Amino acid sequence: MRIMVYPISKLWFYPLSNIFIKRVKGIENIPRNINFIVAANHNKLIDPIYVYYPILKTLNRKLHFVSSPRWWPLLGDIICGKWAGCIPAYDGKTYDNAKQILVNGELLGIFPEGNLKSLIRIPGTGVIRLAMETKTPILPIGIKSSYKPWNSYVNIGRLMYPKNNKRIKQQLQDLIVTLYKLKNCK
Repeated sequence: MRIMVYPISKLWFYPLSNIFIKRVKGIENIPRNINFIVAANHNKLIDPIYVYYPILKTLNRKLHFVSSPRWWPLLGDIICGKWAGCIPAYDGKTYDNAKQILVNGELLGIFPEGNLKSLIRIPGTGVIRLAMETKTPILPIGIKSSYKPWNSYVNIGRLMYPKNNKRIKQQLQDLIVTLYKLKNCK
């Protein structure tokens, strides 16, 4: 019997995910024996659940997400920081903390386009820079998210290996294009 990373999730996480996710495609692309960075498109507040679901189901490993939840100042240290292992996206130490997660051999999740509050979302290069500096591959996940039951799709792509000899912004653009191709794949 496997012990779950998030014990409380036995009670609510899988049943909730099963209600919203119609299909997960590409689960065989999740690497079993290495650490990696998960990069996904981000359109709804529920998106992290759609990313966690196939990772937990397959690996039973904690996924540390760079996040900026609205309640962070109130409950963030307890819920997001300690229990979920999130990294605050606004404390000035985000990049260093994310890099340390990867150096420690753990999994990192990033929405390259940032949070949902911005009207114009320009993807940040952090995901590519982290991958290059730590020699960690990126697992792209495209999410077609919805709050309606059985109406969301999760498509997992093949690992991407950023190259040090290629322009960072071009690699970021390639990643974003991959995410949106996966998002629109039914």
